[in-house]
Amino acid sequence: MLGKKVAVAGRLRSLRPHGKITFADLEDATGKIQLFFSQNELPDKYDFLNNLDLGDFLQAEGEIFKTQAGEITIKVSSFQLLTKTLLPLPSSWYGLKDVEERYRERYVDLIINPEVKHVMEIRHKVIRFIRSFLENNGFVEVETPVLQPIYGGATAKPFLTKHNALGANFYLRIADELYLKRLMVAGFEKIFEIAKDFRNEGIDRQHSPEFTMLEFYWAYADYEDLMRLTEEMISKLVKEIHGSYKFEYEKIDLDFSPPFKRVTFNELIKKYCGIDLDKIRDEDILRKEIEDKGIELDLKGVVGVGPLIDELYKKMARSEVKQPTFIIDYPSEMKPLSKRKEKDPGKSASFQLLSMDFELVNAYNELNDPLEQGARWKEELKLAKRGLVEHQVLDADFIKALEYGMPPTAGFGMGIDRLVAILTDQHSLKDVILFPTLRPNLSTKKCGRLIKTKRKEGKSNINRNDALKIIEENVENKNIIKHMLATEAVMGALAQKLEPDKIDEWKLAGLLHDGDYSDKVPHNMQGIEISKWVEEKGFKLSDEVKHAMAAHNVSNTGVKPESKMDWALFCADTLTGLIVACALVLPSKKLSDVTVESILKKFNQPKFAAGTRRDEIKMCEEHLGTTLPEFVKINLEAMQGIASDLGL
Repeated sequence: MLGKKVAVAGRLRSLRPHGKITFADLEDATGKIQLFFSQNELPDKYDFLNNLDLGDFLQAEGEIFKTQAGEITIKVSSFQLLTKTLLPLPSSWYGLKDVEERYRERYVDLIINPEVKHVMEIRHKVIRFIRSFLENNGFVEVETPVLQPIYGGATAKPFLTKHNALGANFYLRIADELYLKRLMVAGFEKIFEIAKDFRNEGIDRQHSPEFTMLEFYWAYADYEDLMRLTEEMISKLVKEIHGSYKFEYEKIDLDFSPPFKRVTFNELIKKYCGIDLDKIRDEDILRKEIEDKGIELDLKGVVGVGPLIDELYKKMARSEVKQPTFIIDYPSEMKPLSKRKEKDPGKSASFQLLSMDFELVNAYNELNDPLEQGARWKEELKLAKRGLVEHQVLDADFIKALEYGMPPTAGFGMGIDRLVAILTDQHSLKDVILFPTLRPNLSTKKCGRLIKTKRKEGKSNINRNDALKIIEENVENKNIIKHMLATEAVMGALAQKLEPDKIDEWKLAGLLHDGDYSDKVPHNMQGIEISKWVEEKGFKLSDEVKHAMAAHNVSNTGVKPESKMDWALFCADTLTGLIVACALVLPSKKLSDVTVESILKKFNQPKFAAGTRRDEIKMCEEHLGTTLPEFVKINLEAMQGIASDLGL
């Protein structure tokens, strides 16, 4: 391979100029390759590299060789700019999984965080496996309407829309069930649909207004057959993804080895609530029993035995089920579309598959008696008149379909998003949906164009002594205070090089930036709350200082670094800790004995001071126009200048 001439194209992910030579990393879907540009090889075009930015798409041709460090590299003989990026591409986005900006600009998130793309690739494998499994078992894939004149198939609030040409209102479907069962009436015997459903309900880690459901229906089968098929499909899927039936979700070892455990719904309620539903099925008596046991439930909009039992189950029992478990024999009042058990009509012939508080599967023997189905829905409407918020409605056309006859049928529904979240160890459904539903960000977007808010000019009016007093009042940890003193010195030294007319502002940002680092302050407010405290004392901070302090904690606040001050604080914040660690491992424990070379050596040893965010430090090269050794030197010398204050 060495010496071979090749042509490559991709996105520019790094640029490392060193005088008359430049190294760069080019990335495409298959991975990264290092490029080597030299003025000797490109005498007429080398200077054009000054026009390139991270994120640009480039085509390059050249010969493959191996560097002294042993890295396969292309010696570029010609190159061409394919697409110019107009917005700067961050080197990485850090933070909690619920940082909204990551979801809002998912196109950037996927570029920067390969683990996010990996989750989506697993999602694709999950859907592909399920589709293949069902087809191999004789099921036929179908499609049913998203726009429906009457919503149904689940207990949920719908989205309403209007069709202008027809002059009629339609609902976005909340489930596929009723149309799929119409097809069972029509003569299909094994059908499935993987489709988007929509429910106008709250958003939390388990719920998204737009989500993906798998539903399938099987004629002449019952819910026992469904449990066996579910067990086979899910366990094989887990093994396909993880190579084993066992994997970890949120630090809990899950075991999807078949057979799955089975527990009756009443056993679950008796164990965690102390209530025997076989003996209590009257709404008033059940309410009193719940009250007598001191169980606190939010029963606003909850009317009827079924909804009351459901609230009790969700509050007290569901979260206790960690391992994959079939919960069987739900009370018939909870399943208005399910057949009752022949020998125990107080229970529905049904099951749900639970794991880690997720209801993964809901399945039952389908009610195919049109008279009873009509009566069930009329009972739901009576509850609605009494105040039940979420209820099912009567679909006269579906009743008419049932009157033509539907064979005995078992039906299955599973949330794809929830299953993928468990398989990929993701806490929230937002992390397994490419573009999750978010509140419109009208303050920053207009007509698809980004509106940049100009930061107000101005200076802070707080002096150093007053800033120290505020720190002493709010920060108990002396090591954090030392860290802020070190960062103040470093920011002053960096300002001297980069923005000498703003030294005082830079130092102030370094001195105050972690003043609200405390268990008492939410993570997403650390770097922001300190500004409020300062202003509550009657002082003013410049917008630039406030932005820098918020941006240094971008992983939690979502405020991204923009200015030189922002990037200096962002990069230096974690480097000060590494420098201190380098001093503490020396026999003398003195900063004066630490060298730039020793820091760089430890920098390349990831296990040393493992909490150091090395990739953040390296961003100094891209955003501050300095090499890593130079940046380390400035930081070290600044800290050595106040070594006595730091106790080092």
